[in-house]
Amino acid sequence: MAFIASLWLALSFSFYALTVGAQDFAIDAYIISGTGCAPGSVTTNVSDDSKNIAVYYNSFTANAGPSYSVDDNRKNCQLTLSVKTPAGYQFAFDKFSHDGSYSIGSGVKASFKTTYYFQSSLDEAAGSGTSVGPARLDGTFASSFSPVIWSPCGRSSLVGINTALRVDNSANTAASGSFTLRTTPSTSFVWRKC
Repeated sequence: MAFIASLWLALSFSFYALTVGAQDFAIDAYIISGTGCAPGSVTTNVSDDSKNIAVYYNSFTANAGPSYSVDDNRKNCQLTLSVKTPAGYQFAFDKFSHDGSYSIGSGVKASFKTTYYFQSSLDEAAGSGTSVGPARLDGTFASSFSPVIWSPCGRSSLVGINTALRVDNSANTAASGSFTLRTTPSTSFVWRKC
């Protein structure tokens, strides 16, 4: 199967405030790591007001089939953000959508899972989806996080957002499949007073 030469994923996070006071936030810093975003394969763009970040990947693809190793079956990328939160407020992720493509043969399973968590918390929220081949997709797919977990109240937080892709051909080892994530155009943040 031919692969796209340049693959990219844009994570664009938009914060929606309950009041004007909740708009006093900023992304202070970020780190990106994972098997789908090796050093040198990622570029970023933080908006001038430090409220949005876009991350572009050159290679975020999971593959399965006779010509691929087991290491190719799963890829992930984690974005860790330091978020300044205004006094008296906390935030959570609500839902997200991804833009990407997959092409999977008969019996091959393509799946994605996006999770988020706050540093020093054992709670984790997740959204996911799965498709079994033969199937193709080139477009947008969405999911909601469950359960919704909230940041600490009124102080800066470190939040980890991990997206993982998996292609599994164990039900038909002669078949192949590929799953690429290109962009995450909207991830919704919600705010509340605490």
